[in-house]
Amino acid sequence: MSRLNLIVESLLRDIIEAQHAANCHAASLARQYGKHGSVRGFQLPSAQVDTLEFDLKYAVTGTSGVEEKQVLDAEQCSLFQQEVAERFPAYIIRSIVMTVVHSDLPDDEARSDFHSLVSREEQWKKRFCDFLQEKITRAVSDHEGALIQAESGLDKGLLADLLAGVGEKEFLDNGDLAGLFQGRQGDALRQECREKLRESLASFIDVIAEKYTFTKQVSNVVVDVEVETEKLRKMPENAIQTLHMHIAPAAPPAVLAEQNDISGLGNQ
Repeated sequence: MSRLNLIVESLLRDIIEAQHAANCHAASLARQYGKHGSVRGFQLPSAQVDTLEFDLKYAVTGTSGVEEKQVLDAEQCSLFQQEVAERFPAYIIRSIVMTVVHSDLPDDEARSDFHSLVSREEQWKKRFCDFLQEKITRAVSDHEGALIQAESGLDKGLLADLLAGVGEKEFLDNGDLAGLFQGRQGDALRQECREKLRESLASFIDVIAEKYTFTKQVSNVVVDVEVETEKLRKMPENAIQTLHMHIAPAAPPAVLAEQNDISGLGNQ
């Protein structure tokens, strides 16, 4: 006996893998065509899976009991990711600012300029928070499959790494903000900020994550079906069901250039 969901899953997977193989072959040909630039303007050979329609004949032969499993709670996961994107930009800025303010390193002119900028320029902080929010949203979205899983829940270590990575790249190591760390102790101060940020993220992640239940248990009746043609012929006509499938290719996602330009933020 077979399970209907596994049959449909197999069909869809085969279609996707067929399109993937066609895309890989077209990419390989593109490299060959453009190797020396001598055939620029040629129409590259390619193929796209178009709309498919077919009917799957099957008969329900019984049930195999109830299947219980843990699945992700999509609403909870979405709300959590939204809160992460909204709250962590200001937290990252505050963590770095407080490290600078309370550092045991000797004061110098650059450190004074840093404190003056982030303490007085509310518009700068607002723009920078918006910028960091975009980066955090992108980082979380790119790792969504590994970040929250039905079996293990939230990977707090990975989330901390992603958030720290954004803070380090877009604040501590951002070329447009390099002037904030140009004093004699600039490198040491930047390293201290890096360490303090990573240390503090774990506790704040715990506080945020405690409010959410990322998984839930669902129960499904397991339905057994017969799809083999010869066996279906021996069954009464009224026992045969038809699943009509209409499959259209998904529109390719738009490729967006990464918004890395925050020039001017450090000069406001």
